[in-house]
Amino acid sequence: MNTVNANGRSARTSKGMAAALKKPAIAKPGNNKWNQERRLEFIDYRLCWSGHINRSDLVEFFGISIPQSSLDLAKYTEMAPHNLEYDRHQKVYVKTAKYRPLYSICSATSYLNDLYMNAQGIIHDTSNYLLQTPNVACFVPPKRSVDFEILSTIVYCILNKCSLRITYQSMSRIDPASRVISPHALGFDGIRWHVRAYCHEKHDFRDFVLSRILSVGKIDVSNIDPNEDMRWNFVVSLHIIPNPNLSESQRKAIELDYGMENGEVVYKCRQALLFYTLRTLRLSPDDNEADNNQIVLKNKNEIFVLLNM
Repeated sequence: MNTVNANGRSARTSKGMAAALKKPAIAKPGNNKWNQERRLEFIDYRLCWSGHINRSDLVEFFGISIPQSSLDLAKYTEMAPHNLEYDRHQKVYVKTAKYRPLYSICSATSYLNDLYMNAQGIIHDTSNYLLQTPNVACFVPPKRSVDFEILSTIVYCILNKCSLRITYQSMSRIDPASRVISPHALGFDGIRWHVRAYCHEKHDFRDFVLSRILSVGKIDVSNIDPNEDMRWNFVVSLHIIPNPNLSESQRKAIELDYGMENGEVVYKCRQALLFYTLRTLRLSPDDNEADNNQIVLKNKNEIFVLLNM
């Protein structure tokens, strides 16, 4: 039986009108279920960098049915009708001249990262959307062996604020030595991974190269506060400019290379990683070496003082 509200309409009728007036969800990135969102990203990526997509691409990569792949392509077409058109001769969807990427995964940075990881052989099959790729040559740093058990133990100690005993091969000793550390962070210098930790032997915060940790031992509760690691928590600003000794055209080229605005770019890094950052950028306190660099530090006096602090 229908109830009647103050306006004389039945409650069932009011609910029906409300449902009819409710607007459908707008089809756009982020409004879809997670699994379908991934497939829509995939469609966008393949269109962007391969120029075409078809149902079999989705079926083979995600293991879905043909009808589901058709629904996904229809959903993408609803979201971006000007991004693709169906080529009846090739029987594929092709990218149009009006194509504009929907997802950030299609950015230039993301694509180049994918090429780099693919060249290194470290991109996982489940996240490798690449199809055809250009020839790629890149510097692949030496693979440093980091033991899984050692890394997982260190991560556990970081997350649970514990100390642990390690056996470490330092540069200053012939034989490995045992010491207790309280790790609180991981750092990457472009080639090697480090663990940032308080050394209970030296009574100071230091970097330990992960590949030089030979074994881990007893775990204990740590009372070390990571906020006391001033070199880790202090962020340094590197003001980088083209070398003034370069010609005007050379300086313009460097400005483009480094994404400079008004002839300058600011890089930020933790003071604890300053040495490694400067080494990667080939920036040296030695003025004679700096003369040959493409870039120099505008605030070098301030920065190089921090190396010894």
